[in-house]
Amino acid sequence: MRWQLKQTINQYFNQRFITWLNRRMPSKTKQQLAQRNIFILPTRFGLAFIGFIILLFILGTNYQNNLIIIMCYLFSSLFISTMFYSFFNMAGLSISAKGNFDGFAGDNIIIPVQVSAAQLKQSFSFNFSNHQQVKVLSIDESKIINLPVKFNVRGKRALNRLIISSEYPLGLFKCWTKLQFDINVITYPKPLKCHLLSTNATIENLDELQESVMGNMIKGDDFYELKQYQVGEPLSHVAWKQVAKGDVWQTKHYSQPQGQSIILSINDMPSHSIENKLSNLCYLVLQYQQAGIEFGLQLQDNVVSTTIETSSGENHIKQCLVALATFNTKTNTSIDMDVS
Repeated sequence: MRWQLKQTINQYFNQRFITWLNRRMPSKTKQQLAQRNIFILPTRFGLAFIGFIILLFILGTNYQNNLIIIMCYLFSSLFISTMFYSFFNMAGLSISAKGNFDGFAGDNIIIPVQVSAAQLKQSFSFNFSNHQQVKVLSIDESKIINLPVKFNVRGKRALNRLIISSEYPLGLFKCWTKLQFDINVITYPKPLKCHLLSTNATIENLDELQESVMGNMIKGDDFYELKQYQVGEPLSHVAWKQVAKGDVWQTKHYSQPQGQSIILSINDMPSHSIENKLSNLCYLVLQYQQAGIEFGLQLQDNVVSTTIETSSGENHIKQCLVALATFNTKTNTSIDMDVS
């Protein structure tokens, strides 16, 4: 009961803090660090340093020792000077980031962040909330910092706030900021190996299916037409004779034997878990892409039904992977719950 009460109180104050952050520092494509969006507080070492100064002051006044009092004033001046130096070391940084990024669940997705400064800035840590931290020793002029993020669950989500922190130069103060950028991440299901193909395919082994299609290409018995080359199509389909003559790149298309129109259906996957079924489908989609085989995709449950027609190419693969990532899920907007 006490733990639940503590959790409720923490959630309340965290939510209030997030609301205040959104009002004070809204999402932008480019952010400039200044007094309005920089926070600074003493570190544990800084608090211990304050205690040491107070102790020196008490000893100096009690024993009327001018040397100890002078040392107290000296350390106080150092403490205050460090506070200003820490602030100005971070102030003036310009940070920009935007875009849509994708990757597979469990893999690092790299988010590039551009940082620039008019003069040398030193010793910073960058990370998106709850993700891996990257340390940067110095920033002069402009620099691209690649920050990894990892999600173990598929879906589409807005990325958490970017945290930039520094304890430069003496570790007495921690300067930090939390900036929100317009960055969206799509996480595809983690591919899970699966040997069972859709039941409407007449050939039940992917290797055999690939050999059959490639065999038809070599024999030329089922040649259908030439189409303009699309990025992502297998190079084995390219009409190299036409390319050698100086013509535009074209790919050979073959008519599939009747009964081999392949539709990958979630209902044909061997797993019982919906997430495992989607991971099986993700594996098969990637395998079919690598083999250069045209296929369609069918996703359905009691509420949602999605069908993607048979095709191939980069756009088709991307469409299938996005459908797998977002099937029967609401768009997730990650909430930054870390107030440190």
